[in-house]
Amino acid sequence: MSLYGKTCLFGIAPGLILASPASAQTSDPAPPPATSAATAAVDAFGERVGINQVGLYSEYQTRGFDLMASSGAFRLDGFYYHPAHFPSESLVAGSSVNVGIAATGLDLPSPTGVIAFRLRDPGAHNSLTITAGFRDQATAHIDALGTLVSDDGIWGVVGHALVEPDANRGTGEDGPYLSAGAVIRWKPGPGTSVRLFGDYGRSRSDGDIGVLAAGEGVPPALRARHRYSPDWARSSSQGFNIGTLAEHRWGRWSLGASAIRSERHAGLSDYTVLEIDRNGGIASTLYRTPAVDSRSDSAEVKIARIFSLFGAEHRLGLAVRQRSTVTGRAEATAFPAGQFTIGDGPVEMPQPALPTQVARGRDVVDQRIVSATYGLQVGDAIDLRLGAHSNRYEKTVRDFAGQGLRNLDSTWLYSASAVWRPASRLRLFASYVAGLEESGIAPSAAINRGEVLPPVTARQYEIGARFDLTPRLGLIAAGFDIEKPIYGLRSGGLYAPVGTVRHRGVEASLTGQVLPGTTVVLGANIVQPRLSGEQVDAGQIGRVAPGASRFNATVSVEQRITPVWSADFYLLHEGGRRRDSVSPTEVAAVPFAIAGTRYDWTIDRTRLSLRAQWVNAFDVRGYYATPYGQLVPVTPQTWRLLLSASF
Repeated sequence: MSLYGKTCLFGIAPGLILASPASAQTSDPAPPPATSAATAAVDAFGERVGINQVGLYSEYQTRGFDLMASSGAFRLDGFYYHPAHFPSESLVAGSSVNVGIAATGLDLPSPTGVIAFRLRDPGAHNSLTITAGFRDQATAHIDALGTLVSDDGIWGVVGHALVEPDANRGTGEDGPYLSAGAVIRWKPGPGTSVRLFGDYGRSRSDGDIGVLAAGEGVPPALRARHRYSPDWARSSSQGFNIGTLAEHRWGRWSLGASAIRSERHAGLSDYTVLEIDRNGGIASTLYRTPAVDSRSDSAEVKIARIFSLFGAEHRLGLAVRQRSTVTGRAEATAFPAGQFTIGDGPVEMPQPALPTQVARGRDVVDQRIVSATYGLQVGDAIDLRLGAHSNRYEKTVRDFAGQGLRNLDSTWLYSASAVWRPASRLRLFASYVAGLEESGIAPSAAINRGEVLPPVTARQYEIGARFDLTPRLGLIAAGFDIEKPIYGLRSGGLYAPVGTVRHRGVEASLTGQVLPGTTVVLGANIVQPRLSGEQVDAGQIGRVAPGASRFNATVSVEQRITPVWSADFYLLHEGGRRRDSVSPTEVAAVPFAIAGTRYDWTIDRTRLSLRAQWVNAFDVRGYYATPYGQLVPVTPQTWRLLLSASF
């Protein structure tokens, strides 16, 4: 379950290549792919393996901030990546949230953290794994994962496909989903690796919904699996990622290059906004948007050299990163969709027709980052990293009136981190990061409507420590301070900077094996989300930033009961949040729990695995508050049951 209760339908790659049993090598079949996020986690700040995740943060937000606004928050196996279409589980095996000490070794860190996606890897053996069963809300599915590796290991291919004939949503907008992806690996020499990859995903649903609170208070929870959009509402999308990653090492030199295209094509979309009062009364409005496309091209070339001098190891690096993003926009047409109650559901409404002429626009972003980095390592005692990043950001917009607008911003951004090991089991660290974040365009309600807004510079300070209680159990504690300007409507209707949002907090993580067979991922944070500026001083908005929990905690325990049987429990407690920046209303905390078990056994040479999970085990109902004023329904209680066979 991701923070903010977001559900993402991931897209996947062209071409699926599976190894057949007849082509398998004579060695034992490869073990099934890792399914435990708890055992993969090195800290409690966010780890995903397949559909399972643990930790305080997610691929969408860290420390109360939305990662999608950052211009450098995503990596694909260490390479710069700006997705228009999020990579699917067919392409990536999982992801890690890099904050704190995990981010100190990055050449291009981000103030709000970095999401590190991991491409699927063919491994060393031929294999085929088939999984079938039920995912959330009794969604029947089948997926296949296959690898084919040459005898000399030079070539390897991994392919994956997933089919959900009817993907069920907790709010009732169901529809089919499929994805497929492949990675081709070529290793012509011990220091050279080239990977080609691609994925493709397609989904359709009975529309989408959003929830807004009407008046004071928090609306009652929606009925589970009950559809609130009109019966004719539809939405669809498809997208893909395709690219190549190349790495070469010789001596103490390293060279890397990447080129990635990510595209998303959204069909005709029906989005129903439910304005719900505290008594459950609903005023429904449907927004119908014509098909739009978006794409993002990311590229990177980097070179580094390590050398020894004065008893220390030094590293010099140079990198050029480029991205070009084109986002199509279309003006949505609003249609009243009736008034009803949560208990009754939607009223019957005739299907409207789109106007013959719909205003369209386009956003184009061209960004180039030239980075120079220096690293110093003195034995195991000191690790220092410095970075200077020349950032050129150009955004052009064609608004709905056909007017073209442009903004160009060039700035230098800096980063620094230091890790000091005063004792064998203790590491102290500190870091500073500055980065660019998107500001969008001025809304239609402003007198400068459509104006292209310059990006803002966010900055972060952090200090902390890691102490290894045992070789397999680590404790991390850190304090952070993240700040960035915010835009809003000023007096006179001008949309311009109005203040600053600042999140200061402390976080802690305890991760690893406490006993043989017992793995824990424990974490907590306390955050002070604050707004400041002229609107706060004038009393127009409150000082508490909306949509950010002041306290979060997570508990994940995986227990090996026998060599073939294990049990696991995951709890993410997200504290209460301010509903919006105007109302003092608090949205209640959400303790979201998942309990599961896994049993593995072998029949002849076939390895079998049965996985069962109880999702939202406490049957919590309600909403997550977001920084944008929208409420996201908590996923209803459900179960998962998956059977895998590996050949």
